[in-house]
Amino acid sequence: MNQKPKLLLVADTYYPKVDGTLRFMEEFIKRSSKMFDLTLLVPQLEQQKRSPRNFAITFLEPSRILHISGYPSLKLSFRNVKNITTAIRNADLVFIQGPALISYLSVYYAHKYHKKTVFYMHTIAWELLEKFLPPLLNKILLRVIKRFSIMMYNLCDEIFIPYQDLKTQLAAAGVKTTMTVARLGVDIERFSPTKDKMASKKNIGISQDKKVIGYVGRISKEKNMDVLLNAFLKLPHQEELQLLMVGDGPSDLTTKFKALHNCTITGFVSNVQDYLKAMDIFVMPSLTETTSLATLEAMSCGLPVIASKVGFIKHYLIKDHNGLFFPQSSAPILALKIEKLLHDETIRHNLGKNARRMVAYSFSWERSINRIKRFLMHIYFQKAKR
Repeated sequence: MNQKPKLLLVADTYYPKVDGTLRFMEEFIKRSSKMFDLTLLVPQLEQQKRSPRNFAITFLEPSRILHISGYPSLKLSFRNVKNITTAIRNADLVFIQGPALISYLSVYYAHKYHKKTVFYMHTIAWELLEKFLPPLLNKILLRVIKRFSIMMYNLCDEIFIPYQDLKTQLAAAGVKTTMTVARLGVDIERFSPTKDKMASKKNIGISQDKKVIGYVGRISKEKNMDVLLNAFLKLPHQEELQLLMVGDGPSDLTTKFKALHNCTITGFVSNVQDYLKAMDIFVMPSLTETTSLATLEAMSCGLPVIASKVGFIKHYLIKDHNGLFFPQSSAPILALKIEKLLHDETIRHNLGKNARRMVAYSFSWERSINRIKRFLMHIYFQKAKR
């Protein structure tokens, strides 16, 4: 009987921070356990009290001091390094989700121990970190981080990217590793339009007569939260509005939103779909994205979307057909776009209907994960023949 390949799934995030990377991991694990002998290498962000799993987890201790975008970095300790090297030595394939210290150390040791390594580019590291570096050292540190990241990418055997244009961008930056397009997907049954918007609002404790402007994701600098906040404050008739922020982040940003009487911050939640179904408009103001799974899930729920023109969003969001764009730095224009949708139910309905249709037709977890599994098996058998 043939043994299943031992696949080590590496990430810099884990529960309770349910972000796009973790949702990809959930879908991958759900559909891959029959093909691979899975092990996870992740940070221990809380004491895990979950039901037994059919895969092993190696937890790494996070730093208590260094946090970026609300996520703790890895604590540099002998124990953590030993756990990383042990997990990698026991693996046949290393599948890394990136892009922080756990991922980069795993790339290094996988290369050292001659393990086949695949990196999934969920986030562009230097774009993410740009907003967190000290202003006086920004350019120098950013250049160092970019060079180091590219060096790590070039130690991998293959890089999965969520859309074609990113290949050109990374190649121009100096990435020489083979890059393969592997889209993310959406669970279109879970993320489906609500049959009763009023009931959906009541279900999460929001007044049924409020118009809900929503956002899902990290509440952090690279997500352009100040522009969203300023745009919301410019809207008239505040007593009729509710800002719904599904996610969490550093207190210096969340405090600004919590100061509003008509703003709800949920923290990280597992039932994102319930909050999306209560929204009337979804806004993604981010300065950097690759796919933006949150935006696709909002569209799958039939929501009209207003987004900045970044990453893959600028390809799947079509102006005046399934969404609207706004200039990243312009809170006044974002406010005008929101107000336009608030006052025209027909436009909201048509944008949402077209958004749902596009996602249901073009984005499927089943197709996406099956494609990724085939690529991983191909890389494994390439190794086996050597």
